[in-house]
Amino acid sequence: MNTENLNKIADYIETVPQYKFDMRRFRTEEHADDIEIIPDDPQEKVDISAYLAGQKTAHECGSVGCILGHCTILDERPLPLNYLGEIDVYVWSFEFTGLDPKSIGWCYLFAGFWTYGDNTPTGAASRIRHFLEKGLPDDWRDQMLGRTPLSYM
Repeated sequence: MNTENLNKIADYIETVPQYKFDMRRFRTEEHADDIEIIPDDPQEKVDISAYLAGQKTAHECGSVGCILGHCTILDERPLPLNYLGEIDVYVWSFEFTGLDPKSIGWCYLFAGFWTYGDNTPTGAASRIRHFLEKGLPDDWRDQMLGRTPLSYM
């Protein structure tokens, strides 16, 4: 785990205005069409056509919302791209933070389900710092889904 880079993410994401932060939705700068990442109905299909139509610069994911998308700007290295030519935030986050995107720690810090428990940049920064200081809380899933109080606020 790269604690230095995780602290950089916490410091940077704290400066992002709330109106540009939403763990549930994202949209490209050029296209104001909202795209559901986590649909209300788990059976609902996610339409990413507007996102795919967006133009992105080398160090921007072009979205509002995503902690990781905002923070790719912190990395001076070329960003990894997926098969669609978009920034692969899973590969990037692993390389930058050292956390496996399939790990519980990664999920606790970056999962889109935080829209239910704490959908704020201030909370995201606090969550990262709390994780670095105290580790993963036992009730992290319930916190993420808004069922229990946040241990980091």
